[in-house]
Order: sequence, then C-alpha cells, then structure tokens
Amino acid sequence: MPLTRRRLVQAGGGAAAGLALGGGLDAFAQAASRPRNVVVVIIDNVRADYLGAYGAKTVRTPNIDAFARQGLRFTRFRPEAFPTIPVRRSIMTGRRVYPFRNSKLTRGLPQAPGWTAIDPSIPIFTDLLGRAGFHTGYVTDNPHILSPAYDRFRKRFDEPVRIKGQAPYRGRPPGRVSRRTVRRHTIPKLRGRPTQKRIREYLDANKGHTKVSDYLAPRVFTAASEWVTRASVRPEPFALVVDSFDPHEPWDPPDSYLRRYGKGNVNGVRPIQPFAPPGGSIRDLGLKPAGMRRIRNLYKAELTLVDAYFGRLMATLSSLGRLQDTLVVLVSDHGVLLGERGEIGKRDAQMHKEVTRPPLIIRDPAGRRGGSSSDYFASTHDIGPTVLRALGRPVPRAMDGVDLGALFAGRRPPRRSHQTASYGVYVSATDGRWLLISDNQGANKQLYDTRRDPGERRNVARQNPDTVRRLWRLVIKDAGGRPLPRF
Repeated sequence: MPLTRRRLVQAGGGAAAGLALGGGLDAFAQAASRPRNVVVVIIDNVRADYLGAYGAKTVRTPNIDAFARQGLRFTRFRPEAFPTIPVRRSIMTGRRVYPFRNSKLTRGLPQAPGWTAIDPSIPIFTDLLGRAGFHTGYVTDNPHILSPAYDRFRKRFDEPVRIKGQAPYRGRPPGRVSRRTVRRHTIPKLRGRPTQKRIREYLDANKGHTKVSDYLAPRVFTAASEWVTRASVRPEPFALVVDSFDPHEPWDPPDSYLRRYGKGNVNGVRPIQPFAPPGGSIRDLGLKPAGMRRIRNLYKAELTLVDAYFGRLMATLSSLGRLQDTLVVLVSDHGVLLGERGEIGKRDAQMHKEVTRPPLIIRDPAGRRGGSSSDYFASTHDIGPTVLRALGRPVPRAMDGVDLGALFAGRRPPRRSHQTASYGVYVSATDGRWLLISDNQGANKQLYDTRRDPGERRNVARQNPDTVRRLWRLVIKDAGGRPLPRF
C-alpha cells in the first residue's frame, strides 16, 4: 500500500503534524528540526521518467510517488560519475571521482575506469557519524559491494547485512537448475555465450524461491526494516544505507507483478537478461518492437516490486515513530536504455537522459519543501555533506560536495552553472540547455540542444562550434585544468 498522509496519522501523529507545520520552520540544521537519524536508500538502474513522481503514466510506483509528495524532488540531478561503483564511491565519500584520474583498477571488479575500491584512508560519511556515536549499517544485495574488493568497506559499518543472490555470485550458488530452464530464459543470440553463464548463475542462486518474499528486493527491504526495528530500541541514533541492486537486470519479477503490465515472454523465452552487459544493439540481438514491449514489461514489473517493498520500509519507520526524526534520502545511480537509440542496457557513449537522469528525493522529517521540486544541479557527491550537516556534524574539507539542506530553508546552495560527468572513456557537460558528449580525449564531440530537441536526437555540433568549445572548456576546468587521463 502507498504511504499516505492518513496512514502517517494512524501510525504516529507526530510525523503527520511535522509535515503540516513544515512551512514555518527555519534552517535545516536548526536544533528544533534537526533529524536524529538517517536512512539513505540507493536503488539501482532507475530511470526518473519511469516514476509517477517524475511524470510516468504507465508505471505503477505509488510508494515512491507518495514519498516524493512528502519530500523535495530534484529534477536536474545527475551523478558526476557512472555507473554502479563510481556512483557509490561518490555518494559515500562526498567527493567527486570525475574524471577517474589516478583510478587504479581493482581485482574482482569490472576492469573499466572508475571501478575502484574505496581506500580505507578516505573517510565516508558513515565513518564520521560512527565516530560521533551513531550506530551504522549497510544492507545490500549489490554483488559488487559483496565482492572481495569491498570486504574492507563493509567492515567499516557496525552492522552490515549481506543478501546473496545477484550475479556475479560470490562462491558456489546453492542450487542447480536444469539446462532447459536456462534456455527458457536466454534469447537465442546469447546462447552459448558468457551471458548465458551469468543467467545460469542467477537462476542457480535463486532456485526454489517461489514466494514474493523470496525475491531479492523484498529480502533487502525486509532486512532493512528489521535493521531499523533493532536500531530503534538502541539509545544511540542510527545511520543506515540500503543498497538494492534491483531493478538492475536480470529482470525477474514475480508473475503477480508482471500480470499488471502484460506478458513477458518473447518467442517462448522470458528474457530476464536480454543483452550482454553492459548493453547492446537490439538489432544485433534479434529483438523486434513487440519483443521490446514485453521486455519493458519485465523492467516495469520489477520496478513496481521494488516500490512496494520500499513502501514497507517507510511504513516500518512510520510505525516505529521514526519518520519524525529521520532524514530519508532516495537516490538511483543511473537509468537504462530500453530500446531507445536502437539499444538496450547502457554504454559510456550513450550519456543521454535515459541513462544519466535517475531520481533524487530527500525527505526532511519536519516536512519542509514536501511535494516541491528543485532544478538545482545536484549530484551524488552532495549526499554525504547534506547528511552530515543535517545531523549537525561538520563536513571535512576533503568532501567537495555541497549541502543541499539550504534548499529546505529557502536558500540556494552555492551556484552551479553546469554539470560535468564521466562514464568509462566518455565525458559530458550540460548547462541546462546544451548537452555535450565526447570521448575524454575530445574526439567525436556531439552537441544536443535539449530545449529544441528534448529527445536528444539531433547532433548539432557542426552548426554550433562556439558552444562546443565553451562546454569542452568546462570539461577541462572541472578536471583540474589538465588533460583528461587516457585509458
């Protein structure tokens, strides 16, 4: 069920009253309204335009939409580095990792720019809260965070919780499905290739999971609900990060969720992993428009499943009386192409809105700015400083993100006239109208006028050389004024 104002009143009048009184309060970090706890929820692979709160009409996300009505929704949020691991490094450290300078590749992670473990010498915002007496936790099924490369990272939390089941699976999966079952989930173009092995790994890891509660997103959010229930009886405040890998592929929703959107089979196959990661051409994969519609059904259904269990976490916080003293941040790391531009998945060369515009919503427990939006150029490295300031803690000078909490007091954070970002060997820059995409050595520059061409379809670099040069100078400026690294 969606988290409504009526349910808040039933679960704890203080939270609802805080929402009603939000407009008359002062600074975000003022003692009377300062939150005691924080929950940061990272949901992987969510396109903002697939959420009702961001305008979607055909996807059912009632709980995230209700959360947005209570929080501040950022309409121009964009991670400063992509994809999965670079985003989490940025969130946790409060530092830009753009443009992957001195980025040493880490064994056990994909061998691509930015895929680096967080060095123990670099503080993360939960470290600083832990030193201030907070009980800290990280609940996740993210296979990269569960890999050996992030063993030391998980040990930095008082109470980390691992939910195994995603691929790549660490260790030997507990089950073994039949070859026929694997083929039933693998499109012909991917049979006999490494992707089929990945599909088997996932199916083996989740063999015998038949109830909705057996699926990975429900397990993650149920574990998070149990975590905050335990933490709520402790005397110290808590800081929890919930990192759900779903709705990242494999897109394997329960039938009861898929039926809300239609069929998910394509020529007798339910293609839970319909491309070789990170992405591919739908033509090369043999996928037709009708097949893509059914694949989108799988993605929508899995997103709705995540939404339902995110709602249960919020309902738990409400029933415990924690919504009135807990800052909640909801963010995703990137989106995914679902047939647009002839592709499915994501690639560094496709730094377009389908991939680079995930959601960011922050709920102030006092209810300020509830249901409103901001066009501030917010990014992932702002989350750590915002959390620290909201909880009354100093922000280290090494954190170069800004405190977004100023927006809750009717002020604006330091001015940002543009955004730059890295993804693999590509970079991008936007000033809100123009979007530049290029490899990081300045070749293959593409320019899009997002005002006249909101779909980002027409490359107008040749017609606007001055704008290309201006945006490229911003790319270099944000990279420290030096040439970008070669990979």
